[in-house]
This record gives sequence, structure tokens and C-alpha cells, in this order.
Amino acid sequence: MDAASFLRAPATGYRVKARVTPLRLAVALIFLALAVRLTGLSSRPMWLDEAFSAWFSTQSFHYLWHILPTYEAHPPLYYSLLKCWRFLFGGDAVALRSISVVLGVATIPVLIAVADEHERLCPSGRPLLRAGLAAFLAACSPMLVILDQEPRPYPLLILAYTTAILGLLRLSRQFGAGGAGDWRSWALLGAGTELTLWSHSLGVLYAACLGLALLPAWLKRPTNRARFVRGIAVGIAVVAAYVPCLVLISGRAQDWSTNWLAWSPDMLLQLLVLYTVPVEALTVGSAVAALAMALLIKRALSSTYASDGWNADRSMLLLWLGPPMFAALISAFFIPVFLARTLSATLIPAYLMIAGAIARSDDARERRIITAAICITLLPCAFTVALRPSAERWDLLSAYLSRNVSADDQVWLYPADSALPLDAIGRKLPGTVRPIPEPFPTLGFKGPIRAGWPATVSLTPAQAAEFASDPKVKDVPAIWLVTRQSGIFDPRNDVPAALAQVRRAGQVQEWGYINVTPYYRR
Repeated sequence: MDAASFLRAPATGYRVKARVTPLRLAVALIFLALAVRLTGLSSRPMWLDEAFSAWFSTQSFHYLWHILPTYEAHPPLYYSLLKCWRFLFGGDAVALRSISVVLGVATIPVLIAVADEHERLCPSGRPLLRAGLAAFLAACSPMLVILDQEPRPYPLLILAYTTAILGLLRLSRQFGAGGAGDWRSWALLGAGTELTLWSHSLGVLYAACLGLALLPAWLKRPTNRARFVRGIAVGIAVVAAYVPCLVLISGRAQDWSTNWLAWSPDMLLQLLVLYTVPVEALTVGSAVAALAMALLIKRALSSTYASDGWNADRSMLLLWLGPPMFAALISAFFIPVFLARTLSATLIPAYLMIAGAIARSDDARERRIITAAICITLLPCAFTVALRPSAERWDLLSAYLSRNVSADDQVWLYPADSALPLDAIGRKLPGTVRPIPEPFPTLGFKGPIRAGWPATVSLTPAQAAEFASDPKVKDVPAIWLVTRQSGIFDPRNDVPAALAQVRRAGQVQEWGYINVTPYYRR
């Protein structure tokens, strides 16, 4: 990818020259990213988080912007976009997931443009290798493939962050030439930063790193009055446009202390997995790619540390490792917020640094071997991840209930939000389906909030006993209790214990952390 390639056909007596140009490279990688993300898109039922997005997208805009922020951590922008997408393309699993596919594929050409700017600021002499490998890593990244196949806000966050980085590098180059930065570059940085802030509640960490990365170049001598004016104007505009979002997400900060997330320093080891290959996708082949990427990460860190002054590499390093470090500090001293998928946007600067490390190598043989090792082993890994089985087998649960539940029985779903992925299956269950304590969201029910989310309320032992001994269910032949993540929502098994006091428990069926137990009338 660092020079023109030639495909020879000696049997026909002539040569066919196929020169690798930036445009051809971009088109090929865009189609590769699309092919990987479309693979297996319809093979899995929606899991819980996807079902949340699907349910939110059915609500009115008034609900999304006035009611949803009272219990949902993410800003309502993504769900509003998903609602519009649903109106145009439908609400089945493939249609809802396709917006993430589009966002993920759109990131590839923007990333190539970022690599081009990075090459101008920190030349390697091999721009095609740098851009091609960075875009290939993004196209076949197991983590990005997973996220780009789910209707969640992360692909929007990644595209927005990549756009902001493009604007930042363009401005850094223009500042270095003594300019004030053209308005197009300021617009890219401002719009990308704003969209990053509105894409996720932790977008503020990314925005802070973008500001810190730009600051040394912005303040660099010789001073330029127009540069300061434009920077201040864009900064004020970004902050002013973010204030409504800040008000929305801060409205539910009071229950973050009961978040299901936990923190320990060894969680930082997740970063190594994030920036190479996730454990669930690790095979003998992908381990080669993971090892090569780990070696390049070490080389990139070492070369950046040895460089002089503030440069594009150091900016990229801050954009890469800044958000995880901020998340770790907040988790250690305030509330747990450290979660690998929320840091997925930092894969973009990470891949740029990895690609830059190999592009700078003066050993042509080393470049070929390492690039081939990454590409040959990561490509099948990407398709394997795209064809992965569902992590939550709501389809098997639905089929089991359909076979075993009678018309006079009741199905209790605890917690109540378990009804959403079951509804997404599209199969009508026999009997009466009853979310416990009441249909999602359980905002008006007074009970323990064990997951930091008032939309999913648990029961106290007394409340569980009241539900189990309710005269209205005395004559129900069987109550099929479906529980999910009981260690979080019912750590003392209050609901099963209450039902066991008045009914006879049957055989438990399990699918991971999803369980169903029948309780028969005595």
C-alpha cells in the first residue's frame, strides 16, 4: 500500500498495471467496511440495549426531549435521528441497525482524510501505507464491527470524533504556516466537537481532550489576532450549544451513585484488549494481529515520547489516551463511568498512531511482513465477529415460553425492561405477560433502584411477598418467572423466595444470565 502495485499476467503476454491511488484505496476500503458490517446483520435477535433503542425510537419527540432525559443517561439526539430513520426505512432489526452501518462506513473516508493531514504534519514518506492501514484497521476492527451492527449511539460518537480530529489537524497545519485557520477547518472542529458532546454523556471527556490538544498550536507564536478571535468565537458557540444537553443529562445525576458499574485499577487492562483484539474474538490467527498491533503501539508511544515539542503525534496521543485516563480518574474519585465501549472512539487516533508507526519503518521487509500479518489475520476475524451468535438468547427464551406456557398461565418479567427484547422478537406469547413491578419504564413505582436507572425499579422483600400472595393470581395454574441479571436486580432472590412460599417451583431453564422458572399452584 506504500507504492504502486502491479498485477502481472505472463500467460497472456502483457502486463496489467493497477496503480493504487488514494481514491481507489478509499473506495476499496469503504466497500470492505460495508461488506463486513452487512455480514450477519439479520442473524441475531436484538439484545437488551438494542431493544431500548428500538423502543425509544417509537416514542414522540416530546417524550424523547422531555421525559426520556429524566431516566436515560444518553442525550436524546441519537434517538431522535433513529426515529427519523425508522420513519424512512422501517423498524425491524436490520432497518434499525443499518443506520449504524452507514455511520460506521462513513467514518472510513473521514479517517483517510485525517491520515492525510497527519502525514502532512508528521511525514513518514509513505502516505498510502499510513492511510490504508489505518482505514483497514477501522474497517476490520472487531470492536467497531460489533458497534456498527447495533442501533446504539457509539457509531455517531466515533464519526463525530473523527470529524473533529480532522478539523483539529487542519487547523494545526494552518497555524504552523502562520495562518488563523480557515473557517472550513474551524467548522469541522466545532461541528465535530458539538456532535461528539451530543452523542454521548461522556462526550465531554472527548471534547476536553480536543480542546487541550489544540491549545498549544492555537497559542503558538507568532501571535495572530484573527486566530484568537476565531478560536474564542467557535469555543463560545460550542459551549452555548452544549448547555441544553448538559442540563438534560445533569437532571438524572442524582442516581448515578447507584450505577451498576464498578471500578478497580486492573480494569485499565481492558484498554489493551480494546486497542488490539477483544478476548471473545481472539483466535490463533487474530492473536498474530493482536501481537503485531501491541508491538506497534509500543513503538508509537516510544517515538512520540522521544519527539521534541508539541506536534501532531503528541496531539494524537492525547486524543487517544486522554479520554480513558479521564474516565479512570472520575471512576476512582467520584463515580464509576469506565466502560470499554464508551471509549471506542479513541480507536481512531489509536489506529492512526499504529499505522504511522509501521509507515515510518525504514525496513521495507519489516513493513511488508507486519502489514501482511495484520491484514491477513484480522480480515477473517472481522467476518467471524460479524457472524457471532447473540450474546442474549431472547429468541430461545421466547420459543421455550411459546412451547410450555398455557393460555391460563402468567409470565412474569423481572425486571420490567425484559419485556422490550421479548417484544422485539415479534412472537406473541401465550398466557398473560406481566412486567414486574409494572410496565417499563417503572418511573412511578417506589422501590430499590439497584442499577442506577429509575426506569427499572426492583422490589423489596415485602413488595415481593405482596405480589406473590396477591389474591388475583391465586388461581393461576403456573407463574413463569423470567429473571435477568439477578445479581444486580434481585441479589437476595426476594421474588423467587416469595413465590416459593406460596407455590411449588419447577425446573429452572437458563440462557446465560437469563433464567425462567415455573411456579405451579399447590
